[in-house]
Amino acid sequence: MIVDSTVSTKGAPETVLPLCVPTVPGPGTPMTDGFSEVQQQIQRMAAKGLRLLAVAERGLSAAELSELAAGSLGADQAESGLTLLGLIGLHDPPRLSVAQALRTAREAGVKVAMVTGDHPSTAAAIAREVGLLLDDERVLVGSDLPGDEKALGVLLDHDGVVISRVSPEQKLRVARALQGRGHVVAMTGDGVNDGPALQEADVGVAMGIGGTDVAREAADLILLDDDFATIVAAIEQGRATYANIRRFLTYHLTDNVAELTPFVIWALSGGSFPLALGVLQILFLDIGTDLLPALALGAEQPGKGLMRRPPERRHLMDGALMVRVFAVLGPVEALMEMSAFTVVLTAAGWHLGGSLPAGGALIAASGAAFAAVVLGQLANAYACRSSTFPPWRLGWFTNRLLLWSVLIELAALAAFLGVGPVAALLGHAPPPPLGWGVAFLAIPAVLAADYVYKVLRHGRLSR
Repeated sequence: MIVDSTVSTKGAPETVLPLCVPTVPGPGTPMTDGFSEVQQQIQRMAAKGLRLLAVAERGLSAAELSELAAGSLGADQAESGLTLLGLIGLHDPPRLSVAQALRTAREAGVKVAMVTGDHPSTAAAIAREVGLLLDDERVLVGSDLPGDEKALGVLLDHDGVVISRVSPEQKLRVARALQGRGHVVAMTGDGVNDGPALQEADVGVAMGIGGTDVAREAADLILLDDDFATIVAAIEQGRATYANIRRFLTYHLTDNVAELTPFVIWALSGGSFPLALGVLQILFLDIGTDLLPALALGAEQPGKGLMRRPPERRHLMDGALMVRVFAVLGPVEALMEMSAFTVVLTAAGWHLGGSLPAGGALIAASGAAFAAVVLGQLANAYACRSSTFPPWRLGWFTNRLLLWSVLIELAALAAFLGVGPVAALLGHAPPPPLGWGVAFLAIPAVLAADYVYKVLRHGRLSR
């Protein structure tokens, strides 16, 4: 900056000092040590975690002013031979929440690195204060980073790395090198020059308060409070959402097995085995009784151990989910459905290949199958609250939305079976006591099968 005939410059000390003329040393002191005291002061201030600026100036002669006006004197020439005025130390303490957020991130298997333009000593002091630096204290300088991307990835693939005096290009290389190591990289930034790195990262996070418009446009997420702890909270919410989607899928697919089973058995038997449920009954199961528990599972609160596990590296519908649905929960629910249907028909005198009994035995048996599916859904909803923990360990009343949805589900079952016009529309009737007894067995059967599966798969049960 030039005001009147004075050139004023501020910037990082290592950038400004080379532009300055050393002060005249005392007798017997070599000229090369003119900035030795300044360098010592820089180290002392940086070690306290202060962000440093050096300020320098010089006066322009009349001839230089004329050359400047004519354009023959460039900025590099004007900013030379400066006199150092002093150092400015800016104290920007980290938020109190950062240290705890770092501990939570590490428990969750997330590696954290500091990539900053600050002085190495300043960056190290701040990292040490919040607990980012580990015992090996990996503090690197941007200019010393290897040019080979693979070597850079190996160097940076550690928790608690601090990289200081980083240029925008080097920040971009850091993101690419870690991605090359198979990591999902989240990068924060607030400046115009951070745009390329924010776009390159898997998740670009911009500051909403102090960030520039360019950074916010380039980012995937914007922190409205500029707080690192919010990123960790977002990770927890993302994991909870992932777990809830898996619960939702497990619940729906299990019930679909029970709903499709009557049609499969009827088709494979060539019609000799009566159809236990009709299309309209399936529609009422999906809309009337199945929907609310599924939505309640989508609102399940994060488990206590959610942030003490490594990040998920599996698809939503993986082998474990398929086995649980199609080899455990689904078949058990379908078995109880078809058992209730068959027991009522058999009690009325029917046998396989024989003619259907007269009267309302068939529609009563269909009502028993319908009731078994609904009651199996109820148990399945509680079983799906956790992939490793039995429902009684979670507490039957801890998910209030699920509790209310189950009560509504039972009320809907009573209405669908007990209200004459509705039951007639669906083509079923209330089952006899024997049918109700078998239908209610669907609840302990599904919960028992789920418990045995979890014990066999996980051994010691934990959420």
